[in-house]
Amino acid sequence: MVKNLEWDKTLKHNQSINLDEVPKDFEDVARWVRSSRIGYAVETDVKVYKIHIQEFWENAKPETINNNRGISSTVRNKRIEVTEDRIRTVLKLLDNDQDPISLSKDDILDGFRGMGYAGDFSPKKEIKRGGLTRD
Repeated sequence: MVKNLEWDKTLKHNQSINLDEVPKDFEDVARWVRSSRIGYAVETDVKVYKIHIQEFWENAKPETINNNRGISSTVRNKRIEVTEDRIRTVLKLLDNDQDPISLSKDDILDGFRGMGYAGDFSPKKEIKRGGLTRD
């Protein structure tokens, strides 16, 4: 059991983590996360005020922005435009809109086989807990 991780449970989301301060058992995971596409997004601590989020959603409306679907709103008299491309750029995800958003069931099952899944797949292609390794 991991103890002593400071996390404000009242917020429940949108919290960054300092990957240098993870427990020793998770150092390999921290290294992997840091080198992945989401490393910057996970570690960057940006303060977002609840009142700004509320004002954004009170004024939000769907729009086409530079030929992309997005959401526009006004927060503190400033126009805010959110699109997939903008999120990719700001969070430095290093991907593009041609990357798959979801994987097929067969691709997911291949991934489980690659991780050592030992069970048989049912006709519905379900993953059974008993086939998973302890790790």
